[in-house]
Parts: sequence; structure tokens; C-alpha cells
Amino acid sequence: MSKTILRSIVQDATAWKGADVRNDSSWIYHFTPSELGEIDTAFRQVRANGLSWGDFGKDAFALPVLSAKLARIDDQIRNGRGFVLLRGFPVQRYTLDDLKTIYWGLGTHMGQVISHNVAGDFVAAVTDLALNSSDPNRRNNTTNQLLDPHTDLADVVALLCVEKAREGGMSSLVSSVAIHNEILQNHPEYLEVLYEGFYHDYRGYGPNADPNEVTATPIPVFEYNNGRVNCAFAKKIIETGAHKRGVPLTALQQKAIDYVHELGTREDMRVDMMLEPGDIQIINNYITLHSRSNYFDHEDGRKRYLLRMWINLEDSVQLSPDFASFVRRGIPAIRQTA
Repeated sequence: MSKTILRSIVQDATAWKGADVRNDSSWIYHFTPSELGEIDTAFRQVRANGLSWGDFGKDAFALPVLSAKLARIDDQIRNGRGFVLLRGFPVQRYTLDDLKTIYWGLGTHMGQVISHNVAGDFVAAVTDLALNSSDPNRRNNTTNQLLDPHTDLADVVALLCVEKAREGGMSSLVSSVAIHNEILQNHPEYLEVLYEGFYHDYRGYGPNADPNEVTATPIPVFEYNNGRVNCAFAKKIIETGAHKRGVPLTALQQKAIDYVHELGTREDMRVDMMLEPGDIQIINNYITLHSRSNYFDHEDGRKRYLLRMWINLEDSVQLSPDFASFVRRGIPAIRQTA
């Protein structure tokens, strides 16, 4: 992969810090009654045609009113701070399967919905499945434990909150561009190893479905391409990748990823938000790290439940081809047709 290291401070909207957004609500969008009516009409039309999520594209889910707001959101995701919150969808009016169809319809207007894994999961549940906590290959969306700051494998990560937890489950976002600025100012000696990258643990979801498989080449934490600083980071996956290869991280490498993690959790760097039922959080994965606090489900059996989509944007030039070959490696939804 190319290794042009940016050694100047980024000063555009992508390099925000927590204080820049805590008292600014411009990143929060609200559904209007006319937009909600339009969504319901589109949903009933696809259902009348015998279609469900995964069976149709945006032409079959017409949103002439909402499309203007989605265009503004697209601009913010590509060229602004890289995240928005779309608030106020009435999740209680619909069954879970109906919500998946509606959510899918919205996703088709944002780009190409891709799979989260080789099993072809395009709309994934984020909820506690009470799996073995010692399993190193357990996926993040199946646990109620704290999730460290990380990126996923798509241009856009979208989360629809269906049910919140009884306690906890705070979502936090951090600008990875602001993290790059901090490293440049305080520890520029880390940049070289972060741009060289690390072998990532596939956690059993790689091309060969081998539980010990790691990426064939190192994946940069940062790349600089087309005027943009892009990021791919998950501390645990880097550390277990080194362990599975049998090649320990050097002291400098460990310090570098520890510092990225530290910046990703620092209060002055992040913005925290509690996702409420009906909220849809949409983030640009390459300029935003996301994390979550641990949580406790309701005593009456109700569970925190979110629906996650990975979406690749149309005509995106943000990434270099080499970087994209790893971070955009999701499987397209081949059933998604007009």
C-alpha cells in the first residue's frame, strides 16, 4: 500500500473534538410527519408487491420528500464531520421484520448495502446473545460488554435503535482525523508504524474460515489519499493478529496503538450519545471511531436491540484502491435490485 505520510495539521470539519459538537445540534436531524408518512407508504407498496428486505432497490422504495434530507446527510457524511443522528422513527408501530424492510429501504437510498460476514448477513442484530465471553472470535455485536474505539469494514455504519438497555449502552464517537492531529503534535514518532500498519485477526471470518487466519498483508491504521486522512483501527484485532502470527508487536508498535486507543477514549476528544428507540446513527467509518459502554438489559426480559447496516457509498474517491481492498471487503447484497 502507498505510504504518503501527512505531516501537517488537518483543520477542516473532519478534525472535530468533543467540545466542537456538544453544544451544536446541527448533526441531529428529525423525521417530519410528511417524511414518516412517505416512508410508511413506500413500505406498504413493497409489501403489497410481495417484497421484503434484501429484495428491492431504491427505485422500489420511493422517497421524493425525504430524499432532500438524505442528500444533506450524505454531504455531511462525505465532506463534513462524518456523522449524523436521524431521530424520531416510530419503531413501536412496526414488527421487527417490518422494521428491517423499512430500514433496508432507507439504506438503499444511502448506497450499496453489503454483508457483515461470509454468511450473508445484511441487516445484523446488535444485542447480547450471552455467548462464551472467553471466545476470541466472538463478534462485537453479540455482547453487552464495553466495546473499545474501532472502525468497521464499510464506508458507512448505520445503527437503528429498536430498544435501549435498562442501564448503560452509551455510544461514543471520536474523529480519527483529530486523533491523527494529536499524534502529529505529541508523538510524531508513532506515525511511521501506524502508516505501515498491522496484520489484522480475521476472527474466523476470513476467506478461508480459519479461526487462526490473519490478513495476508499489514493494514495501515492511517492512510493519506486524495486530501483525506483515512483510518482502520481495532486494538484488540491488531493484538490478536500479532499473537496468531506468532510475531509479537515491537515496543514502538504497542505504544503507538495504545496511544490511538487512549485518544479514542479521552473525554475531550469524544462525543457521547444515548441512542433512543427510533434513533438512526450514521457514521463515515474511515474518519470516525465508534465505541460503546457496557450495559444491562431489563429485568422483564426486554433486551437492548439495534439493527446495523454496512453501506458503501456510490462514487466515493476517499480511499486508495489498496486501502479499499481491505476496509470495503463486505459482500454486496446481490438481491438488491431496482
